[in-house]
Amino acid sequence: MLALAVVALAAAVAAPTLPAGAEQASVPASAHRASTIAAGTPTVTSTTSPYAGPDPSTWTTHRLAAQLVFSCVDLGNLDAARRQAAAGIGGITLLGSNPPKHLRAKLAAVRRAAATAVLPFVASDEEGGSVQRLREVIYPLPSARTMGGWAPARVRRTAHDYALRMRRLGVRMDLAPVADLAVRGSYIDELGRAFSADPDAVAARARAWRLGMRGAGVATVLKHWPGHGSATNSHTGPARVAPLADLEGHDLVPFQRELADGAPVVMVGHLLSRGLTTGGVPTSESPRALRYLRQSAGPDTVLLTDSLAMAAASSSLGISPVRAPVRALRAGGDWAMACEASPLRAVAAVRRALDSGSLPRQQADASARRILALKARWGLAPRS
Repeated sequence: MLALAVVALAAAVAAPTLPAGAEQASVPASAHRASTIAAGTPTVTSTTSPYAGPDPSTWTTHRLAAQLVFSCVDLGNLDAARRQAAAGIGGITLLGSNPPKHLRAKLAAVRRAAATAVLPFVASDEEGGSVQRLREVIYPLPSARTMGGWAPARVRRTAHDYALRMRRLGVRMDLAPVADLAVRGSYIDELGRAFSADPDAVAARARAWRLGMRGAGVATVLKHWPGHGSATNSHTGPARVAPLADLEGHDLVPFQRELADGAPVVMVGHLLSRGLTTGGVPTSESPRALRYLRQSAGPDTVLLTDSLAMAAASSSLGISPVRAPVRALRAGGDWAMACEASPLRAVAAVRRALDSGSLPRQQADASARRILALKARWGLAPRS
């Protein structure tokens, strides 16, 4: 998520912190093979086995709608997370800076609240530096800018060690790595959130972060497609990046390589780009942009929006954060991140769209199958 600087958390840790230098523990040399995917590769093929889990086509529209929504809750209000899990929400993002005591036990209660065997993903922004929700309940991470100067093997070890602690707490998804390029003076660069200005360096470290997290059982989210590096802050208004023709040989390179190499989830930013978007509608709600991304990402990758409560996706378009998820799903997204006050209102809006046919049921079922296949691979849904 395009998070602003995060205030340090203040809860007691359920898992022990690592001693200084522990991120340099050894890993197999074979784990660090460089990707050989060419920068311009436009498509990938399916790398997963045929889906054989729960059949969403048999679900009620309410249950289906809930699975397509990814909520946000404050760490200090996990009662809301339990209610959302009971309603069948697809995922829950942890925000804020006031975690409760016994966070691990409280997140276990969130999982137990789920009414079916399909559990929500619990996610957090753990980029490092200023964007790190769990810094005090685990330990602080260096910024992406700092890690951009490290060898990919060290980035991978750091991600793996941190992910072990995330998983112990019950946080199974990291809303990272940032694959945006560092552009001097831009919003992303000013917060130190980009690894490098060099697409090859960013791709290598994004891959290392994904593989390190994956090895510890935590899914990653590649963000913010098609590349937020040169854009202004989309929390506050429209944000424009270069035309598609320029992005393809530059900003899109880390995304293309990671998607071809198996990145499971990609977060779509709220960006304007000539050739991808028209009429002031951002990439997260643009059918043209999401068709382009689906071709690049392949049939299995889950397309998650950034928070649709951000101005670039809602208020600047004259629509509410409740209406924006319907637009994003109808445009081709799989998961709509609803971070306004009551994400269950967004679920209701998606249900109404399914009931009316304005969101085609077949399209929604396909999105749910991608989400369920992802969850099955991470042990959050039955495989058959």
